[in-house]
Amino acid sequence: RLLGNGGGERSRGAESQEQSEATAVRALTEARQHMGSTLEHIQQVQKRLDETSATIASTQRQYDEYGSRLKDAQALLGQLKRRTEEDSKYIWWSFWFFISVVVYIVLRRLKVFRLIWFGMSTAAWTGSTAAGAASGVV
Repeated sequence: RLLGNGGGERSRGAESQEQSEATAVRALTEARQHMGSTLEHIQQVQKRLDETSATIASTQRQYDEYGSRLKDAQALLGQLKRRTEEDSKYIWWSFWFFISVVVYIVLRRLKVFRLIWFGMSTAAWTGSTAAGAASGVV
């Protein structure tokens, strides 16, 4: 019995060691599979992050391009506004010059300038005559 019992304990210890090793191997295999799936998931997340980063970079480039085009358009609109204001000023000055030429022609045809000249010369002659007479009296 001693030998039989000793052999039985040994086989039980060997079986429990084998079971514990098998359990450890199963646990390690499950951990490895879990790590593999986690690694695959991380790689998918990394790929998605890379795609998102590329999309964001592309969007940023487009925004920069639109920003530069808006600045160019703003500068061109400023120049156009200044030119329009200058053109408007030139048009008004031309209009008033035209009106003054028309008024000059009309007054000349109506001989208004001769009447003004005659009135001024008469006033000057009257003034000088009156001044001469007044100095002769005094």
